[in-house]
Amino acid sequence: MQSLVLLVVLIGAVIAIAWLFLNPRPPMFRLDSLSLSGLPNNSDASSPPPKLHVKIQLTATNPNKKLDVIIEDVNLCLAPVHRKCQLPLSSHNRTSSLEYHISKRSRQVLFFKLQTDLRSRSRTRRQRPSQFAVGEDLRKGSAVMLVKMKASVKFMHAYWPSKQASVEVGCEDLSVRLSSSTRIWELKDGEKDCSVHFA
Repeated sequence: MQSLVLLVVLIGAVIAIAWLFLNPRPPMFRLDSLSLSGLPNNSDASSPPPKLHVKIQLTATNPNKKLDVIIEDVNLCLAPVHRKCQLPLSSHNRTSSLEYHISKRSRQVLFFKLQTDLRSRSRTRRQRPSQFAVGEDLRKGSAVMLVKMKASVKFMHAYWPSKQASVEVGCEDLSVRLSSSTRIWELKDGEKDCSVHFA
């Protein structure tokens, strides 16, 4: 019995040392595009639509030389910059159940078509969730948003036992502008690198 315990401890130590050597690094993320439809404009701010439709495209890069990664259990939310994340985004395709396998030193495009219920976010009668707390920016036809993502990342090396970790991604200071022709809010300044860290 004692020998079995020592063997288990030894195997655990070897695995821990091996992972220290492999040094898993979180994937890097870049936000390529962001579009929103359903936000109020100058003429209909007092009559908000019930749904906000959001399209997000990210590029995920695996910086690890010896490890493949699988990104899963993705949860996204959107908010005005400098505020708490107020609007969780849901998908008919069950985004959280999708898996994205990225080989070592490669990248993959992640596309999300999402929506959120604006009306259900109102906590008081005076609060206007449709205005999304962007205030005066809406009147100017532009706003600054924040996209947050939480996900689980699985690191894999050949037949070695995989290692799992949670990551948090923040894409900040996203300037969006309302197109006068399409009435869709789109990313103004092009792609933007996102911050990422282990949770």
